[in-house]
Amino acid sequence: MKLLPALLTALLAAPVSAGAAAFPDESLAMSGTFYGWASLVIFVAAYALVPLENRIQMRKSKPMLIAAGLIWVLVALAWEDSGQSHRAGDAFLRGLTEYVELFLFLLPAMTYINALEERNVFQSLRAFLVSRGYSLRQVYWTAGALAFLFSPFADNLTTALLLGGVVMAVGGNDRKFISLACINVVVAANAGGAFSPFGDITTLMVWQQGKVGFQQFFMIAVPSAINWLVPAAAMHFAVSDGMPERVSEKVVMKHGAKTMTALFAATVATAVWFHVFLGLPAAAGMMLGLGYLGAFSYYLKKREGRLSLYGTFLGTRTDESLSPLRLLRRRGRDLGRYLESQPYPAFMIDTNHTIVHWNSALERLTGFTAAEMVGTRNQWKPFYDRARSLLSDLVLDGRDREIRRRYEQLHRHHLAAGEDAYDAARYVDNLGDEGRYLVFSAAPITDQEGNLVGAVELFEDVTEHRRQVHGFDVMERVAHIQWDTLLFFYGVFLCVAGLSEFGYLGLLSAALYTSLGPTLANTLVGVLSAIIDNVPMMFAVLSMDPVMSVGQWQLVTLTAGTGGSLLAIGSAAGVALLGTTRGIYSFGGHLKWAPVIALGYGLSILSHLWLSARAM
Repeated sequence: MKLLPALLTALLAAPVSAGAAAFPDESLAMSGTFYGWASLVIFVAAYALVPLENRIQMRKSKPMLIAAGLIWVLVALAWEDSGQSHRAGDAFLRGLTEYVELFLFLLPAMTYINALEERNVFQSLRAFLVSRGYSLRQVYWTAGALAFLFSPFADNLTTALLLGGVVMAVGGNDRKFISLACINVVVAANAGGAFSPFGDITTLMVWQQGKVGFQQFFMIAVPSAINWLVPAAAMHFAVSDGMPERVSEKVVMKHGAKTMTALFAATVATAVWFHVFLGLPAAAGMMLGLGYLGAFSYYLKKREGRLSLYGTFLGTRTDESLSPLRLLRRRGRDLGRYLESQPYPAFMIDTNHTIVHWNSALERLTGFTAAEMVGTRNQWKPFYDRARSLLSDLVLDGRDREIRRRYEQLHRHHLAAGEDAYDAARYVDNLGDEGRYLVFSAAPITDQEGNLVGAVELFEDVTEHRRQVHGFDVMERVAHIQWDTLLFFYGVFLCVAGLSEFGYLGLLSAALYTSLGPTLANTLVGVLSAIIDNVPMMFAVLSMDPVMSVGQWQLVTLTAGTGGSLLAIGSAAGVALLGTTRGIYSFGGHLKWAPVIALGYGLSILSHLWLSARAM
């Protein structure tokens, strides 16, 4: 029986008057009711808006969230009419539980990917590749191979964006090369993600449901490789063997990047250990891994929070001998003449706290001239509304305890026996129209014999610098993850769960897996995922829960993961590159090579049927 007639026959076989006697499952009796048809129309209408996301400028999560809410209203009303109002709540919680497990797995994974990007891990790899001086064909194969190898661990969207950037940087004005290389990256990223539980949302769902074991995923590595290599080899001959213009680019990874990469690997290992050896959801292990990142981010935040305030200024340089404070204090009573030539705003006080030097840089910063300040004890006046001791006053008197009490952001360093200098930071609202953020250092001044003669204080206006520099914060990384995608998944999961309550998935399962058989049905799931997102397709299959062997579950994992490569809009990787390549990689350009991509798709299925014949 052909697919379309089978589906139509299955759906129309449930008239509005159909009763429970016609179906073993009571939910199937509601597929032909007004509530059932209305929910189906709502889902189709909402999902039709998803591919138009960029054109109509409405995020895909919004229609799906509305559809999910309306469908469950209809589910609740349907069960209320049947006198079983409690069933709607129980069914909703089942669907919600499945989504929450997926959400708690993706949340740490997305946070790690976002954090690694913030640490310049992906950017440094991109810079390394574009500066190697490879030929266009070498770049073509290197980008494809890396996409295939990265996507089992990072999501295919991140992988495609990273290597798409490499292709764009190397390709320059060679539009043909960029188009071919982007197709190669999309196919490779989708194929690589198919043989790992962490490579795609669909593989994760299959693993979490226990349909395919962790090690069993790697049995489809060879078919996945064939899926990529066949079209890649066909397109190879269309790629020029010329040399691109050499691009010189260098990006340095930020502090902690390598440690964070190791923590991500440890998080994946923890998730596997939880699921395989402890029988706990993998999401529990991933959330523990998010704790690893949280603890490490505390260290980074403390380190970078301090360095962003002091690291490039004044007395906290790595080489203390080069500190301006050290250089200045050696001048003793002659400091004043030297102070005037320094770029740092600074002043000096004697042992009576009277200003003896006030340089021109400080005049420009505060608006108070040396003529009106020298000889007074008004050093507080430019900075505060009332008289109070400045850091230099406290250092001069050796009031260490008060210094520590007053300044929350403080750094202390040793100058000589019994002498300490301090760096601190504070926002001063008296300066300028909007206030300024200052880093200031103070140290005691001694003469040649070591006698105390006063104190010096230096300032640096870091207002603009502070606006640009932020310490690493894991919660900020959480805020930057793809929340629209996660909310879209919520809408999809609950919509499909609602349609399942009306019996539509049971009808679809009968039309596909009973009428066509699992092999053809699973092949068609992959083809449909090029048109409909593979996540709802896989969730529908898992909700149908057809009786299949491990080999067939491996097959649907392979097809759902790679079928999206048939069209440019069939996967997140393809959609991402359509938007970032400025129209060079296009729907039509991808469609031109669809026959060889389909050949790779078909050969990958045949290779799996042959290699896993015993498991089928």
